[in-house]
Amino acid sequence: MNKIEYIKNAVSELLGQNQRGHDDKHIFRVYKTAMKFCDEIPDADRELVSAAALLHDCDDYKLFGEESERLQTNTRRILAGSGFDNEFCDKCLDIIKHMGYSKRLQGIQPNCIEGKIVSDADMCDASGLICLTRAMECRAGIPFFVPDCLPADNLTAESYRQDFQSPVIHHFFQKVLRLRNLALTEPGRKCLEKKHKTIVQFLDTYFDEVDAPQTWKDLLAQYK
Repeated sequence: MNKIEYIKNAVSELLGQNQRGHDDKHIFRVYKTAMKFCDEIPDADRELVSAAALLHDCDDYKLFGEESERLQTNTRRILAGSGFDNEFCDKCLDIIKHMGYSKRLQGIQPNCIEGKIVSDADMCDASGLICLTRAMECRAGIPFFVPDCLPADNLTAESYRQDFQSPVIHHFFQKVLRLRNLALTEPGRKCLEKKHKTIVQFLDTYFDEVDAPQTWKDLLAQYK
């Protein structure tokens, strides 16, 4: 078994049963997208992109808590068993440490091209119609749409990290519709722009069908 296959198996074992939108299916979609981006950016280290894409949620605070995220507990354990040398592991850990939407709200982002590729691939899986099913999985039992309550427009990293109870439609405005402006690579920008249009079209139709208040339609117009 090669090193990347080892990581794939370890990640599937860790995240395969997760039902909160961060399962191994999400991981492998991000991995596949990142590999496509590498085809357009040949200077990137494909092995480093592969490892970071596969491991990027292994210590997600929403799943494992903030201490696990800070220490990168699961990621370090899997890398230690993979056979990669210390320099490679350190690069991979640094990429993951600088990834995530809440990090971007703090002005933190990956610096190397491999990290930028993985970050864009992850954000692409947080947009488009796939994000609809993922958001619903994360918010089981929470109302899909609350017309009388508008989403916060002064979102911070702290408020975002603490908010697991917002309706799905709020999530679109607090995160999903903002992602196209966060692309770090050209293939990532193209992907996010396409997915952004899909979400806007969906919300346009949804708001018409549920006869949403005009304030929601006006809010959506800002993202067209």
